Amino acid sequence: MATSGANTPRQVTQVREQLHETFDGVIEDSDIAHFRGGNYEQRFLSRALAALAVRRVGKCSVTEAARFVTDGIADQGLDAIAPLPESGQVLFVQAKWSDKGTATFDVDAAKAMVDGLNRIENELYDQFNQRAAALALEARPLLIDERAILVIALMGTAEPSPPAREVLDNALREFNGHGARLSVEVLFAADFHEQIHADLRPDPICLEVRLDDWYQEKGPLEAYQGTVTAESVAEWYEKYGTGLFEQNLRAPLGTTVTNAEIGQTLTADPTRFWYLNNGITMICDSLTARRESARAPRNRPTTLAVTGASIVNGAQTVRAVARAMHDDGEAAANATLSIKVITTHEDREFGAQVSQAANRQNAIEQRDRIALEPVHQAIKANLRAELRKQYVIKRGEPVAAPETGCSLDELALALACLYPDAEQAARAASSTENLWEQGSTGSHTLLFKREPSPQKVWRSVLTLRAARSAVYELHSGQNSREAATAEHGGFLITHLLFQYLDATSIDDPDFDWDIEVLEKIPAFVPDLVRRLTHLIVTRPGPRPQIRTAFQSAETCRELAKHVLGDLADGVAAPAPPEKKRKPRRPNTVPLLIDRRVIKDGAPLRYVALNEPEREAMEEWLVEDERRRQATWVNHRTKPILWAYDEQQYSPSGLVAKMWADAEWDDRPVANQGTARWFPSDGRSLWDLAQHIHSEENEEGEDES
Repeated sequence: MATSGANTPRQVTQVREQLHETFDGVIEDSDIAHFRGGNYEQRFLSRALAALAVRRVGKCSVTEAARFVTDGIADQGLDAIAPLPESGQVLFVQAKWSDKGTATFDVDAAKAMVDGLNRIENELYDQFNQRAAALALEARPLLIDERAILVIALMGTAEPSPPAREVLDNALREFNGHGARLSVEVLFAADFHEQIHADLRPDPICLEVRLDDWYQEKGPLEAYQGTVTAESVAEWYEKYGTGLFEQNLRAPLGTTVTNAEIGQTLTADPTRFWYLNNGITMICDSLTARRESARAPRNRPTTLAVTGASIVNGAQTVRAVARAMHDDGEAAANATLSIKVITTHEDREFGAQVSQAANRQNAIEQRDRIALEPVHQAIKANLRAELRKQYVIKRGEPVAAPETGCSLDELALALACLYPDAEQAARAASSTENLWEQGSTGSHTLLFKREPSPQKVWRSVLTLRAARSAVYELHSGQNSREAATAEHGGFLITHLLFQYLDATSIDDPDFDWDIEVLEKIPAFVPDLVRRLTHLIVTRPGPRPQIRTAFQSAETCRELAKHVLGDLADGVAAPAPPEKKRKPRRPNTVPLLIDRRVIKDGAPLRYVALNEPEREAMEEWLVEDERRRQATWVNHRTKPILWAYDEQQYSPSGLVAKMWADAEWDDRPVANQGTARWFPSDGRSLWDLAQHIHSEENEEGEDES
């Protein structure tokens, strides 16, 4: 596949990526398969663009659109012929692809297109290639008796030239002499860009909501409140999954103690569930009520046909209901819950207001509130369209596998490190909650003031990951001060990597980021750690703790200036100090419990430590994603609540059970479970404990 150059418009890059994703293996290409590289690419893209034009104008499926492509030898100027008898029309398409987004339609192209139309009118089918001839035969009755559209598909922005327009106008006068049968439609790059994004958006969710004990709210917006069965709610979740929560501030947060208790109530005492649960709130674009009685409608159920449904409060309840129905459907089916359905008439701003208001009784974080902001929706759409990567915005959504995408949290940290002022790295080191601050000087405003390009998003995240990996490999083998720098200074280290390794080229698709940046990081990080440690411990005056040094904007700016200056001047890094023997450390879990490092209900994810473990476990894990998911409970012996069976385990005990359940014959006798369970910030339970140890070691050195 051709790559994007620095001068290639983003619109073109995204359309090309989606043409390949949509039509690779679908469009007939046997006659051009012998071409290589760009010669094949240009021919394929011309065909795929013609198919996308048919899809846009004719409102047909991908498979149907691909069937209508005729592009090739003897297509007689018609790259696609699309007979659509159900809609009473036929489309004749000529497509012009341009890698630079500068395709034009000249007089020769217009003459070729009209000449092909005349050949069909005169039944000269033998002058077309085999595919085109068969489609032309289907198309002629629609051309004669119905409507025909000449579709000009341009990967460009310029209108057809005046001479080309004259040729088309003459054809319109000739064909429309006895009635308006023929028209012309021109599609430009912006139309195709809009189409590929529309294709990537999920279809609106349509539900039938059967309400008992209902009433209609009297007000400016149509709204209903009533009772719905747990069985119905579970069916919605089974069919649409987390798509039900598209406009919610959060997706379901996974297995928590509270959710487990909801499930227990549903199965053990379902008739009391309505009394013990707050119910759910649903917004929708439109609804139609179908009542079962005209004389006494309130005495009978009513069914709402809902379009564009989204549950904005009660995501945790919906997931728990679905889980309970799966585990014990016979008992849970007796449960009912309350529901409120509000029509927004596609007013997304009002929908966001409802979502925020409905969640005020819960612990809503600032990070949840910014999840619905347009900039994050744009990042999600463009990252998916251009690089085929996922962007997980909401808390509770399944975290993308590292190679397939990233999360909002990860991107915010990466952009904080990329930001030219080291203050943002200091804010992140103080607390990641600082990254959601809004206002003229707030981190979220500064980092997301302009939508970052997909290249910047993905490359910044890869750099953050590479830096974290290098720091992780380093800090366990260092003396306590350098270990503390590696532990607490990771964000400033990443900031320095961006500044020194040419972050100015991050948007340039021709810049080899892997070679010029990512591959240099492992060797460069130890040098940065040594320089930073030396600068901190040799500062004149009272020496700050290493941890607090990296939380100070002023100190981080000073450190960054010195390190980058020394690197530019070729100043060698100081020699490493002598490594000291470390005392025995307390166990990981009790330490984390004592310090309350992790909140109750925080999600955890199992990650294999090595290749043999990955090979043994992955197939078993993929069978049910709940097997690699858990949540943290501040319990000294069994702090992990496994999503798969909703039981509590010790980290090592659960890993041992998982290995046994997966029938890994060569599994080790013992395991370090705390190194395999990761909270959402990307550090394992063991890493978090080392963080505490490094602080204690540093404090001990200060006292000595």
